[in-house]
Amino acid sequence: MPNNGSSNTSSPCPKLVVMDLLGTLVEHDGAVRGALAAAFQAHGEKVDADLASMAIGYPGFQGISRILKWLHPSEEPHLGSVRSIHDLAVKELSRMVSFAGGIQPAEGVERLCRTWANLGVAVAATTTLHASIVKPLLTRLKWDLNPPFSALVLAEEVERPTPGPDLILECMRRTGVSDLSGVAKVASHGIGLADAKQLGCAWSVLVDDGSLTTDQIAALAPTAIVDQAMDLMHMWKFPASSDTALEDEIARILHRSSRNGVA
Repeated sequence: MPNNGSSNTSSPCPKLVVMDLLGTLVEHDGAVRGALAAAFQAHGEKVDADLASMAIGYPGFQGISRILKWLHPSEEPHLGSVRSIHDLAVKELSRMVSFAGGIQPAEGVERLCRTWANLGVAVAATTTLHASIVKPLLTRLKWDLNPPFSALVLAEEVERPTPGPDLILECMRRTGVSDLSGVAKVASHGIGLADAKQLGCAWSVLVDDGSLTTDQIAALAPTAIVDQAMDLMHMWKFPASSDTALEDEIARILHRSSRNGVA
């Protein structure tokens, strides 16, 4: 069980950065919202992309039920309808992640993750997308064999996914990090930071994509806000790794030798 005795930022740098797959590691350019809206429309519900965004970040059935409850507040969502819309959404999303040009790695995110890995910081990804969507997405991005993260945890692999704590807890288990004071969570939507708040992670970082209002951001009270994932490069001042320190020392020696006329 992780140590949650300290929920402040007493550690200067995280040992583990947990990032939502969509919105932080991967830019989806509205494609996911469009696919969800199309699934609802095919089922006869009037749902646009903005309304469909209410489901993003929630496990499949839970997100769809949330929208149906908003559309029909006096009714409990029918399981058959939820399942039908879910199946349509999975089919459309699977097609989109395979072919939609708007779904790309976030700018600079692969370099960011490599830099952190070289400094001994683990990077883990979490997602509420169904495995049948994640697989072609990783293949298309060439992350199936060489991902920028050391662990990927799917909502269907844990008992209490977002907004529950198990996605982060499983990331900690897989990366060997036991203390929440060394864990940062990065997400682009409110529900993606709910688990970090619930657990008491030292950092909850919002990648502000413009979809949240000022009041919503204030209610989230993230420890930091960035405009895009690559801005995380300047978020923490990590000590240089031993390899980096050695390279810097060699560079200094060569510089002094060159200045003294030594070949």
